[in-house]
Amino acid sequence: MKKRMMALLITLILVFTLAGCGKGGERAGTEAGETPDAAQSENSMEDTVGKDEKTDEVWDDSAGAGEVCGDPNGDYTIGVIIHTTTDFLCSKLKSYTDYMGKEFSVKFSYYIIENFADETYLSAIENLCAQGVDGIITTNFSGTAVLQGLKTCENNDVYLGVGFSQINESIKEQVYASEYFAGGSYEADYQAGYDIITSLIDTGSKNIAAIGYEPGLTCHDRRWDGMMAAFEDYPEIKKAGEYRGLEFTKAVEDFLAADDTIDGIAITLLGIEYCSEPIKSAGREGQIKIAFCDLSESCQEGLDKGDVACAIGGQYVDVVFPFIFMYNVLEGTPLSEKKVEVPVNFITCKTGEEFSNYMTYLHNDGVYAWTTEELKQVIRKYNENASAADLVQMGADYSVEDTMSRHGSSE
Repeated sequence: MKKRMMALLITLILVFTLAGCGKGGERAGTEAGETPDAAQSENSMEDTVGKDEKTDEVWDDSAGAGEVCGDPNGDYTIGVIIHTTTDFLCSKLKSYTDYMGKEFSVKFSYYIIENFADETYLSAIENLCAQGVDGIITTNFSGTAVLQGLKTCENNDVYLGVGFSQINESIKEQVYASEYFAGGSYEADYQAGYDIITSLIDTGSKNIAAIGYEPGLTCHDRRWDGMMAAFEDYPEIKKAGEYRGLEFTKAVEDFLAADDTIDGIAITLLGIEYCSEPIKSAGREGQIKIAFCDLSESCQEGLDKGDVACAIGGQYVDVVFPFIFMYNVLEGTPLSEKKVEVPVNFITCKTGEEFSNYMTYLHNDGVYAWTTEELKQVIRKYNENASAADLVQMGADYSVEDTMSRHGSSE
């Protein structure tokens, strides 16, 4: 009761303090790298996003803000900070929390952020704490601002878990020392970036354009580093150029206009969505392979036709790990005294059959990597022998093949 009364008081204070503030305000962001025709100039994210309709559609979707799922009368409320709940990846992540929440009596409250700036995350954490949540799972929270967010959580008796991003080594010891850090998870982003380039090489590409999200977002930074490492390891492959920013479609158009020998495009995010139309407009269909991170409905056709060399994704399961850590803590039975972040496999699809199997066994409605009955095995309320090591093993085993072996067929 005391915690709820404090939450109400904080909410009232925030209402009066923020009454004059518009949502988001000016969104700061810069671009790095060069397009074939000119070096990039610094622009605010607001200005840049407005120039690329596809970027605006995918990355500036606030639909889902304030939505709840799971058990509306749950024993616990966990806030989820994320950029959308409507795209291919995040809608599946939300449906998984709904599925888990109903089984484990947890209400999930979604807080949609319009950019990935540290201040945006910190504001979201403050607002969720003011709402009286018991825990917060935040995705893509990069940099040392995690410590500031954790301090807010400590002051409000709220637990924090981090997904889609590994805690920076420079602050890891301090983060782990907090009793309010529940745990986290992250994907092999560096390896994914490396594999994007090598998959293009394996399919015959010799002149590859590299495109990435603007610097500052840990998962994309690591994918970019992996891509650059692959170029270094294969010096016989020409790098047509580099672009890091937010105008992805325009970057593809500029690359193709400047170099008619490009036969591969590597991108750290939704490749088909940004590349297909520019390739078609340039009359280069069937001549250019693309490889990327983040799956979408379009992958099936692209892989079947051979336009896609490699599509990497499947990371909606990431939310399971901070949730399981947090649920155990909230139940008073933490999995271990030593804090843990779980490395989680990506799903890599290089053929239409591989993507079809991903959809059948992992992504279609009603199917998930682990059922709630399986998840009970890593919750001490149901299994007194559950441990953090079990979660680490789950992350290492995650694959279509592992799911097929456990579930036999789609459910």
